[in-house]
Amino acid sequence: MNEPHTTTSPTDAGHRATALSDREIAALRERARREAGPFVDPRIVSSPRYFHNREWAAAIVGRPDFSVGDWSTLYLLAIAMDAEPDPPVTRAQLAAQAAIEERALSAEANRALREQHTAARHRTEAAAWAAAVRTCLVKVIVCENRYGRVRDGARERLRHVLPLGEVFSGRRRRHLAGRALCETPGRAKPLALDEDPIAAPATCQRCLSYVSQIRMAAAA
Repeated sequence: MNEPHTTTSPTDAGHRATALSDREIAALRERARREAGPFVDPRIVSSPRYFHNREWAAAIVGRPDFSVGDWSTLYLLAIAMDAEPDPPVTRAQLAAQAAIEERALSAEANRALREQHTAARHRTEAAAWAAAVRTCLVKVIVCENRYGRVRDGARERLRHVLPLGEVFSGRRRRHLAGRALCETPGRAKPLALDEDPIAAPATCQRCLSYVSQIRMAAAA
């Protein structure tokens, strides 16, 4: 024997997709049966929305497999929309809102973590630069590369060390004035660096490795 259709939505026990009582829904169904008639109402057919959500509509119609192609069903939903303009929030809507909030919390946590990593990296860079400068025997400046790279989710430009005059390191390795320490003198295309120096720690590891070694030509 088939189970009779109920007026409640096929949701968890204790949750109804509509605040209308069984008596009110039954009255709406009876009214639709009397009033729908054989001819469709263009105003209802052209409505931008036929029902609030499928759970709500299933509760009004009494089954989940309803069709808005059936005029009497469409009329029932139209008068039910007027009777209940603001239905309860559905499980799907609650789940969607929870997912949005969870994504927002996750994004905020990731942003805070990136900021922590960036701050820690900046402290490490500042300490490394301070240690390198203390052992440097010549005057140098720091200039940024014009082209950036992505680090910790943000685009940053590598900062190079440039000597103001020609210097040497190791066994007569030359470093030209105004060129990054990491560049070789015979490089055909010099690095594209900003012309103006900046007051920030150098971040090019190769440049940093030469800072404590460089000396003026007269001392070479």
